[in-house]
Amino acid sequence: MTEYLLGKREKVSWIIETSFGSGGTMSSGHVVGKNVTITPKFTKGWQETLQAGGDTRGVTEFVKGPHSLTYTMNFLPTDWRWMKYVMTVADGDDGGVKTHTFTLGNTLDSFKLEWAKQHTTDLVYTIVGNVVKKATVSFRKASGEGSEGFINVSLDCIAKSQSDGSSVTATSAITTTPFQYRSTILTINGSAITELNNGELTIDNGIDEEDSRYCNATLDQAIGEPIPKTHRISGRFNVNLSDATFYTLWEAETAVSGACTLIFSKGADDRMTYTFTSFTIKEAVAPTSLDGITNVDLIWVATAVSPVVRDAISTYE
Repeated sequence: MTEYLLGKREKVSWIIETSFGSGGTMSSGHVVGKNVTITPKFTKGWQETLQAGGDTRGVTEFVKGPHSLTYTMNFLPTDWRWMKYVMTVADGDDGGVKTHTFTLGNTLDSFKLEWAKQHTTDLVYTIVGNVVKKATVSFRKASGEGSEGFINVSLDCIAKSQSDGSSVTATSAITTTPFQYRSTILTINGSAITELNNGELTIDNGIDEEDSRYCNATLDQAIGEPIPKTHRISGRFNVNLSDATFYTLWEAETAVSGACTLIFSKGADDRMTYTFTSFTIKEAVAPTSLDGITNVDLIWVATAVSPVVRDAISTYE
């Protein structure tokens, strides 16, 4: 029988680059997460000429043009090392518990990615100069058996170049459990919100790859270093309503005064805490639900976020 490529057999690993588009030994890297999927939009940017004196209405030829290597990568996080590609990280120690504090920097780290389609004859894409344009962490309560109850990370990425081979780098499979919906602790205005159905947090680095595409023979068809611009924090939380609390916060037309945090926790020493600055609710008026519980999507923005992780990983290399 014919052996076909199976998504379940894929292996996606990454390692931080020494500089944009180069460096990083994949054998020192690690698998991105569990249930990793990549949805690519890789184009060659073919450009056409229309007229060459041949008296024809047809296209004359196609000439290779700008490469565009954009893709979305989704996975279930078992730790928070991926955040180092979104914000700047400083590692620390708190009585033996490792800490990782993220801050807004003016540059971003790039990574090398190995996307291996494992087979008797492996098909391996090595993609370099990867940068995260936007990251979204989402969650949704589970209704029973299945796979919908995990925290999901979605990274919108741009890369410089790719090549293919047939050798998969040896990196260890993940043995730890992903974070689940039941790991979530949401606090708004100093009060913990129990009636949370689903939600998402988005960190946007404001990158447009066309800002770093140049008329340059060395770069040829590739982009140069992506340029982070305005950093934006936004999101949505869906909650069941029992009073006018959230409407009142929206109606006040000011940032929420009390503490606003989003925590994903497996325990006190294995958790991510996102603390928001100037958490502002943009929408909070619920629609009618004739045959159900009234709930609302709280659409919000913040001027900044301060993520801090506590876990057993010494450094987020």
